[in-house]
Amino acid sequence: MDDIVKIIIKNYESLFGINPSINKINVGFTNTIYNVNDSFIIKICSNPKNEEKFIKEINFYNSNKDNKMIPKMYVGNIDKKDVPYMYEILEKVEGSSLYNVWHTLNEDERENIIKKLCDSMKSFHSNKGKPYNWYEKGCLIFNDAYEKVKKLNIFNETEYISIDNAYNRFSLYLDSNEFALVHNDLHFDNIIYNKGSIKLIDFERSLYAPIDFELDIIYRMIRKPWKFASEETEKYTKLEDYSNIMKYIKKYYPEIINIPNLYKRLAIYDMIYYMKQLNEYPHVKELKEDILNASRIVGDNNA
Repeated sequence: MDDIVKIIIKNYESLFGINPSINKINVGFTNTIYNVNDSFIIKICSNPKNEEKFIKEINFYNSNKDNKMIPKMYVGNIDKKDVPYMYEILEKVEGSSLYNVWHTLNEDERENIIKKLCDSMKSFHSNKGKPYNWYEKGCLIFNDAYEKVKKLNIFNETEYISIDNAYNRFSLYLDSNEFALVHNDLHFDNIIYNKGSIKLIDFERSLYAPIDFELDIIYRMIRKPWKFASEETEKYTKLEDYSNIMKYIKKYYPEIINIPNLYKRLAIYDMIYYMKQLNEYPHVKELKEDILNASRIVGDNNA
């Protein structure tokens, strides 16, 4: 792989100069990453199974060239002509994961960050996509996991009734007409903080969806921030530090909060996410409770 990166650097000598400094970064399992001159990142898709996601990320960069809160992409190559891998050449972003610093910020600083995050979301949500059957997609994903979970006898009869009642309401709440480009992985590890500024990274899960789906991971992070924190930051993670985030989003991006039946839609997304997780980790009791709590919200006429 080191020979591959040398070929890439040689092809872009005007960008890197002669005899640049090259350091391999040991992160990730699907991509190989190099730091060049401490100014550029070369990201090589070394796992062919990740190529579809890699193309998604390149397309996201190309669709958001004017967004100042994402790194600049200098090259996004998918043709495999120079080297047998897809690759990106990106601006190296300075700073720390927002998780690492969130607990150190005062509430005014936190509000300012969420304002900037909302501005960035609005920018890439302005990229509209062709509508498709959002309800059907959600049902297919949920059903696939649910049918497998049923064979494990995790729920009792009353609990199955609650889940089925909620599932039968998916069609009432998942109607969607407008689709936009969403990041789809906006937890704080994918937001780099540096002296009051932020940059968003990792766009391999991006897709066209209703804009409220952007809140799926954000809202889950707000309620369980310790689930997203690293070992070194988990001890600093307090639920109250995240309690005002939705209020700030409503202030600076009211369109995404004022979507009809928002919290029922978010509960449906929870049901889908946690059912998939329960299929993979059937002995985690917390996942069962998460599904039941979400199903009660969806099934409650007064919620």
